[in-house]
Amino acid sequence: MRSAERHQLKQDQFAVKTQETIDWASLHQKQLAYWIGGAAIIVVLAVAGFYYQQRREQTGSALLSEGLEQFSATLRPAGVPAQPGETSFASAAERSKAASSKFLEVTQKYNHTDAGTLAKYFLGLSAEDVKDNAKAEEYLKDVAGSSNKDAAGLAKAALAALYHDEGRDNDAINLYQELINKPSNTVSKATAQLRLAEIYETKDPAQAKKIYTDIVKDKDNPDQIVSMANTRMGAIK
Repeated sequence: MRSAERHQLKQDQFAVKTQETIDWASLHQKQLAYWIGGAAIIVVLAVAGFYYQQRREQTGSALLSEGLEQFSATLRPAGVPAQPGETSFASAAERSKAASSKFLEVTQKYNHTDAGTLAKYFLGLSAEDVKDNAKAEEYLKDVAGSSNKDAAGLAKAALAALYHDEGRDNDAINLYQELINKPSNTVSKATAQLRLAEIYETKDPAQAKKIYTDIVKDKDNPDQIVSMANTRMGAIK
């Protein structure tokens, strides 16, 4: 078939297909209207959902801030009364109990938001302050498995520290290795390495020295981290 004939055939085929499409659209105008209308509704709902979620994030964050103010409030020395106009507490446990009520409210009202996820992380820390390690582990595990990578990093580090305090060093080591392999904006590789090396100082001093050496050799690490690694390494006998 000559080139001109092939070109003409393609034009004819295109014309036929175009006409078929026009005919089909004419016969299905109502269905098309429904589909187009449905698509428009989906877009409107998506935009409305976005702004609704943004408002939830903002309101949840404001409530979270109230909890954090209490969580970081001053601890009074024994026998010292509270000063007027100043939020302070007689103990860390008392402070954590007060902050927990705010954190719990955030998780209940603003679940599936970043504020809700962070509130659950602080609920874990608060539970640890009042010696409820089982509850602390529950909250921290939940956050560690969340899609918020930065919050998950914080939760894994806190969970590893909790495991170490409980003598569950194998679990702690596994979590620190995870953080080293997949660091986040909140827990850097070097920070996880420091914590891991601290565990090995008594269990396997040679391994601890190796980790500290790796930290010192990494030129991307801040001077402060390098200095800490050198100090810790020098203290190992």
